[in-house]
Amino acid sequence: MLHNIKGDCMADVIQEYFINPILQNGWYNPVNTIVYSILLVIGVYLVYRMLKRMDVHIDSRFFLAILPFILWGSTTRVLHDAAYAGILSPELNAFYGSPIFPTPGSYIITFALALFVLLVSLLVQRLAKFPYWKTMLVIGIVLCIINFLILPIFYLFPIALIIKVTGLWAAVFFIPRKFMARYVPSFNKLFSIENTGILVAHFLDATATVTALTLFGYLEQHVVPRLFFPIMGPFAMFFLKVVVVLPVLWIVDRYAEEGDFKNFLKIVILILGLAPGLRDMIRLGVGV
Repeated sequence: MLHNIKGDCMADVIQEYFINPILQNGWYNPVNTIVYSILLVIGVYLVYRMLKRMDVHIDSRFFLAILPFILWGSTTRVLHDAAYAGILSPELNAFYGSPIFPTPGSYIITFALALFVLLVSLLVQRLAKFPYWKTMLVIGIVLCIINFLILPIFYLFPIALIIKVTGLWAAVFFIPRKFMARYVPSFNKLFSIENTGILVAHFLDATATVTALTLFGYLEQHVVPRLFFPIMGPFAMFFLKVVVVLPVLWIVDRYAEEGDFKNFLKIVILILGLAPGLRDMIRLGVGV
């Protein structure tokens, strides 16, 4: 009897904190946020070890190869949003409306697809001496084109607005580098080209969120930003990106070994900003 009670309690916890948020199109609470964060750390370590066993170097070519899959994951997530709203064809609504697509499913699906394509690309490289990253890049681009052909993008204004504002933020971050480097060498290291690019990607996410919340009546799904909204409003997103992303990048630069591991960590940090930023921006274009 005691065992059944414990089993029922565990089932209730899973239902309340994990299943129901997924069925609500990916809502977050403190419990699933902590669990997903722990799983992310474990997953990052395991994926890195796997790539090392496969003798894949984490460099600019690897990043270029996976870049389309970041966009594919974001657009696939928007397809779920569109299916959740019921604006696709009945067949597509049935397929993309599946609860496997919200987090963590979207990341798992994107990773599985990218891994499969990577394995195929490595096989092509071995047999035909054609660089794996080129094969992977082409396949990823084709997959993105297919998603965009399916997506019903109706509104270009929010997309254009977010791109313009993000471009202004990029100018704010990149331009001072030339002047500050002369007087504060540590500034130039923290705001290296790659770190600044990562920060811009996160400000794309913040800009898309602020635009959605202030102009289009959306609600924030994540726990931490909601804690700051009563104090700073939606613009707390920009504050959080600075106080979280920059210290993390400083720690990575300070303590991570040069080479593949540091590069991999920075790619992960980039994905955590770029993927949701692209999803939110494209979702506004679809109007769901």
